[in-house]
Amino acid sequence: MHFSRAIASLASVTCLVSCALADLRITADHHSFGGVNFPQLQFLEPAYREEVIKAIVKANARVIRLFIRGDEHHSDPEPEIGDFDRAALNQFDDTLAAIHRISEGKVKVIIAPHDAHALRGSNGAPCDAYCRKLNGAFLDFYSQDEYRAHYKTRLEVFFRHYASKNFGGRPWSELGEVILGVDLQNEPWSGIWPIPAGEPWLCDIATHLKEGLGLGENNIAVITGGVSGPQTVDGIQNFPESAWKCSAIDVIGIHGYFAQGEDETAGYIRSRKCPELPRYSMGKLKLFPSLPLPNTNSGQIYSHLTFRDEGTSPKISILRDSQFAIGALSNVLTRASTSRSNFNWTTYLHPPPSGVTTLTTLPLNPYIPEQSTCTFGCAGHLCDAPDGCLPSLLCKNSICQAPSSAQPGKIGDICNSKNPCLSHLTCTSGSCQSCSARATIQPWDRRSSSDTGYNSHNPFRRDPIPANAVDAQCHTDASSTFLFPSLRICKPPFPSRGNPCTNAQHCDASHFCDWGVCAPCGPGDACLGAPCRSNNKCKTGFCNSYGRCDYAGKKKILMGPGGGAKRTGAGYNLGVKRGEGRGANKVRNGSVWAFGRNSDSSLFLWASPKPV
Repeated sequence: MHFSRAIASLASVTCLVSCALADLRITADHHSFGGVNFPQLQFLEPAYREEVIKAIVKANARVIRLFIRGDEHHSDPEPEIGDFDRAALNQFDDTLAAIHRISEGKVKVIIAPHDAHALRGSNGAPCDAYCRKLNGAFLDFYSQDEYRAHYKTRLEVFFRHYASKNFGGRPWSELGEVILGVDLQNEPWSGIWPIPAGEPWLCDIATHLKEGLGLGENNIAVITGGVSGPQTVDGIQNFPESAWKCSAIDVIGIHGYFAQGEDETAGYIRSRKCPELPRYSMGKLKLFPSLPLPNTNSGQIYSHLTFRDEGTSPKISILRDSQFAIGALSNVLTRASTSRSNFNWTTYLHPPPSGVTTLTTLPLNPYIPEQSTCTFGCAGHLCDAPDGCLPSLLCKNSICQAPSSAQPGKIGDICNSKNPCLSHLTCTSGSCQSCSARATIQPWDRRSSSDTGYNSHNPFRRDPIPANAVDAQCHTDASSTFLFPSLRICKPPFPSRGNPCTNAQHCDASHFCDWGVCAPCGPGDACLGAPCRSNNKCKTGFCNSYGRCDYAGKKKILMGPGGGAKRTGAGYNLGVKRGEGRGANKVRNGSVWAFGRNSDSSLFLWASPKPV
């Protein structure tokens, strides 16, 4: 994972994370990569299209995500259901060939063979042939066999029957040298979640692509495409259980359109919360194809490329000068192209010829404004060590966050031999004491005062190196004490001991509370992902609804095979007193049951009148 790409991706950038990871150090030698969305690339005039592709390659993108759909000036390649426009497919094939030729095989594409927004004529996608036939009942596309058969025919024409004019007449399903993966659809069920449990459409279409059309034989990944559309911080839009359990799905595509807010910006990384991912991901890779952020005073995250002026839209013009947004995109993609990853993508994308960087930590995003008052990581920043955050904060699940009121060992808490402080704090006179960060070594500014434009008595640079820069060096503790004598220096992370705890909620997701101290889970411990039937079997303290040990959280309503889930009584009827779950208080069969999650990630259940 590459931090700068996750928090300000500016385009389609690959980030492979599990939000429960407690150690963000990259220990493997696999490569990561970045890329861009360009839905209208195939519609450009050939000469201009080649100029744009050259700019994308120069920016060090490794992947371009393309859409097979129409726009306001071009019809969909399937203008009527079952009828296909070969000229439109030739145009798309020319684009694949140009990308492969200009990049010399270093850049691949992800293909979205249909856009769910076209079923409603929304989000800039014109109403297509399926939309006209559905006549507003767009969910029938997923539930009725007739439309599933039509869509499978569309996929068969694209990936089996069409003979590529540029690749020796081969079908697209065999073009693993230029196609990294294929989305099931762009944002199926967009805006509708949760989808029905056990929904068969996802796995049926994935199996059709992988096995029926041969994508699996040619190392082309099957990608979910961002199920249900934009991911919210605590939602499950992109993570239905039917996707995790489907063996034909290789990659979980994650889309997010986040507003500016304390717990909203860029969702996964900045927020102190995490989406409810199944902790047993069954080896699937995760892809962030779209993370735009509305233009605000705090900045902007871009969604895809355009050949027009981006203005304040979530689009970026690839041919502008480097002082515009493309400069930031190019910088991010360049560093992404050599970043290390703990996840192996070599099945679908060759490693970069230049190799990967030796860095094993997450480089910070240079385009995030510096917070001069933040000596260590502020709330919401990533961290990988006990002293990686402001002294008053706690590094938990790799994110700097304020400790809960119940967290033992905070600054000011009573401490002794049996009640230790947080691992970066010191117990003095029976109280956990605050501490100060080590000072960052700054190079001397040797410019004259006339050049610097400020008081030359200041010996340090005008543009100081941030305290948490990856390549920064710290003063020794003795020097730091001399520079900042008022407080004791925070304890270093190595050798580290666990934070104090009274239960698993006080520890990282990969730790459990062991006799008052957080201890790392071992291979034989019943921690995250381990099978379970009751809460007391999990060292993390919680057996989830799928019968797996999960990260401890607030009290949840249990269902399914997990701990206490099969109990009977009035518990199923929310708001009803014990013993009153029958008669007039019973929820009738004419209601629809649905599940969701509260802001604290706990499950909630509601019933609504059955729609007419």
